[in-house]
Amino acid sequence: MQNRKMQTQDSIINKIDRRLVWCSKIFNMKKIMSLPLLLTLATVSFCQQTDGQAKQSGFKKIYFQAGTGINSPNGVSFNLGVQAVLKNNWVATISYQGIEMGAKNTPADYEPELDFVFSDPMPTNDMKVFNFTMGKYFETGRKTWFTTEAGLAVVSGQELKFTSKPTESLGFLHWSANYSVQKENKATIGGVLKADFNWAFLPFAGLGAGVYANFNSIQSPVGFEIKLLIGKMNTKRKH
Repeated sequence: MQNRKMQTQDSIINKIDRRLVWCSKIFNMKKIMSLPLLLTLATVSFCQQTDGQAKQSGFKKIYFQAGTGINSPNGVSFNLGVQAVLKNNWVATISYQGIEMGAKNTPADYEPELDFVFSDPMPTNDMKVFNFTMGKYFETGRKTWFTTEAGLAVVSGQELKFTSKPTESLGFLHWSANYSVQKENKATIGGVLKADFNWAFLPFAGLGAGVYANFNSIQSPVGFEIKLLIGKMNTKRKH
């Protein structure tokens, strides 16, 4: 009887633990999904409050950027940042970039593990980058402009080590990978180059498209991104 009670209690505790883990994941996902919206609202509020002081502060434009794109090798990225265009046509940007891409030293004969007949994804390097860049602003029209920038990047990512191992197979299907993978977290300072073309379709909203290259000792991606711009675009006609 005591064993049954203890098993019942353990079962109840396990169910509660699983529910707590599930609720925690949902809560964390909601926080991640709500971050761009909160930053957008904060930027709009900031721009509305400072619109009357923009001329005194020396800003031609100031706006929040949220973007996503693709990069090499076989990767995707997202970007959050704030960009300011000064009256002397200088540009200053602070941005955060999340990049997921194929590991640079993956063996050519690497075979991923099979899970229910479908292959697991290839090993990836998940990189987090904080960019601090400055450059020049080129006006190409009342609602369009081009920027070029260079600067420093604070990078954290992984270096992957591959060790060959025997595979478990059934016929021609390999149920386990033929390499074991060990990830080592690393951080470094790198450099970044970027160029963007932007178009303001409203006085407070626009779209941008650009390319970037990040150079660092962990892994150096090159990519393309499309961005949403929210803030003060200053598209009024000149008098």
